[in-house]
Amino acid sequence: MTRSVPQTRNFRKVTIVGVGLIGGSLGLAIKHRFRSSVTVTGVDKPSVLRKALKRGAIDRGTASLPRGVSGADLVLVAAPTTSILKLLPALARSCSPETIVSDVGSVKLTVVRRAERLFPGGNFIGGHPMAGVELSGIDAAHPLLFENAMYVLTPVRGTPPRMTRQLASFLDFLGARVILLDARIHDEVAGALSHLPQLTAVALMNVVGREHPTAGKHLQLAAGGFRDLTRIASSRFDIWESILPMNAAEIRRSLGLLIRELRMYSAALTPSGTGMLRGRFRLARQLRNTIPKTMKGFVAPLAEVYVFVRDKPGMLAQMTTALHNASINIKDIELVKIREGTGGTFRLAFETPDHAKRATAVLKRLGFEMGEK
Repeated sequence: MTRSVPQTRNFRKVTIVGVGLIGGSLGLAIKHRFRSSVTVTGVDKPSVLRKALKRGAIDRGTASLPRGVSGADLVLVAAPTTSILKLLPALARSCSPETIVSDVGSVKLTVVRRAERLFPGGNFIGGHPMAGVELSGIDAAHPLLFENAMYVLTPVRGTPPRMTRQLASFLDFLGARVILLDARIHDEVAGALSHLPQLTAVALMNVVGREHPTAGKHLQLAAGGFRDLTRIASSRFDIWESILPMNAAEIRRSLGLLIRELRMYSAALTPSGTGMLRGRFRLARQLRNTIPKTMKGFVAPLAEVYVFVRDKPGMLAQMTTALHNASINIKDIELVKIREGTGGTFRLAFETPDHAKRATAVLKRLGFEMGEK
C-alpha cells in the first residue's frame, strides 16, 4: 500500500555525501517517497553527480563539502569507512549543531568513538543499512533497496532522543526497519552475521572452484544450494578492503568458532558420529527458523503465514493479486520449501497479526493451502 507523506516535521534539506550505490539509492528512495517536499543535494565527483542528476537521485550537486552541507537538516555520509573517518572533522566544522549527521559504514565502534569527540552536541548518529548488493556505483542504485531491510542506528553518547526518533521515523518512511544497537554490539554482530558469511562464501567458492581436484571443472553442476551459499562471493573487494581490517578482532573470533565447528563435523564423519551430526542439523534448523522472529528495537516482529502454491502458471500472480485487491501489503516473502513438479511453500510476512489473519482468509477462499513450514 502506498503511504502518504507524513504531516510531522520532516527533513526538508538532505545532503548525501557519496552518491554511489547506497548514497544513490538513498537519494532515489527519498525522492520516491517524499517527492518534491525534500530537496536532495549530492556531494561527489562531477562525473558521478551528472549520472545522479540524470537518474533523479539528487536535485543538485557540488564537489564542495562545506557548500553541500550548508543549511542541511540531515547529512548522510555514504562512503567507505576509512573515507568516513577522514571526512568527520570537516563535517563537524561545516555542519550546524542542529544538523543530524549519519553515516552508512559497516563498522561502527571506530566511527562512533571519533564522532563523540568531534560532535559534542551529540548530533552524529551512526548508521548501517544492511541492504547491500554485489553491484556498486550510481548505475546500480535503486529506490527500493531499503524496502524491509534492517537499518541499524548507533547514536553517540549525548545524542538527543528527539534526533534519534526523527531519523528513525524518516528511515522508516523510506521502507527500512530501524533498530538501535550499541556500536560495540553492532560490530560483534556484524562480524558474525555479515563479515563471516562474506569470507565463508569466498573461501567456499575458491576451495570448490580452484583447490578441489575435480569439482572446479564441473561447476555447471552446481545446484541451487551452492549458488545460494556463494552468491555474495561476487562482491567486489573494494567494498570490503576497509571493513575487514577495521573489524579484524571480531571477524577472527567468528572465524575461530566456525573452524572449530567444521573440525567437529570432520571428526564426526564416521558411523558413530551420526548422532552428533543429527543433533547439529536439528539445532541449525531450529535456529534458522527463529530468524524472522528476533527483530527488536523500533520494529515489532512480522506476522507470518505459510502458503502452499501449486506448480502451475499464474498461481503466484493469483496469490499476490488477491492480496493487493484486498489492500493487504506483503512486507516480506520467501520460498522456504519446493517440491519438484508439485509446488512450493512460501512464507508471507505482514505488518500485524490482523493483516496476517485477513490474508489467510483471502487465500483460503481462493483454495490455497495454508499451514506450517
